[in-house]
Amino acid sequence: MSPVPPLRPALVVNRLFMQEFLAADPPCLALGMVEEHQRLCGMLALRLNEAIPAAIADRGFEFGHALLGNTTFAVLHFVFAFPGFQTYNVLINPNNVLVQAVLRTMLDDGDYFFFALALQGQVTAFRADIGSEGLAVLRANRARLHASTTTEDHYQRAVTSFAAHPQPTGVLLQWVCRDTLAAVDLTTHRMTLTPA
Repeated sequence: MSPVPPLRPALVVNRLFMQEFLAADPPCLALGMVEEHQRLCGMLALRLNEAIPAAIADRGFEFGHALLGNTTFAVLHFVFAFPGFQTYNVLINPNNVLVQAVLRTMLDDGDYFFFALALQGQVTAFRADIGSEGLAVLRANRARLHASTTTEDHYQRAVTSFAAHPQPTGVLLQWVCRDTLAAVDLTTHRMTLTPA
């Protein structure tokens, strides 16, 4: 993935979602929607407690994903690796209305946006160039993700187990705003982000 080119159009997000996200303790990750040219895209928003150096951000990042669990439950594992800087992991419960909406949009459209917010207020936006194989694991397991019955207890046990032995080694992000349905509602409380 590479950073969004400098002449990108304005992006629209939900103001209430962004306020809640900015109030969460970093490092954390939230899922939501972003609008570009009146078209909805999935959004993964990372809020860090450290700034990504410009030289690192300019090179983009590597995105990985896997499905963890067993026949009883499954959790999504996302990895964001910034070579030469840091690797971030997050676990997400696919049995969540917001997650279902964002994943459906990502898989239907084949793209998404990634925002990295630093404590100083800088935002780096990446437009994913994922193509058909970029979300292979999610596509292959779409039916299982859609029918997920993973409970909060299953999810918390998976997070505890992963935290004890993270693979790959890196920072484990807190998944926040998971019940903030405003994250996928861009009909009201619209907030326009204009690229610099």
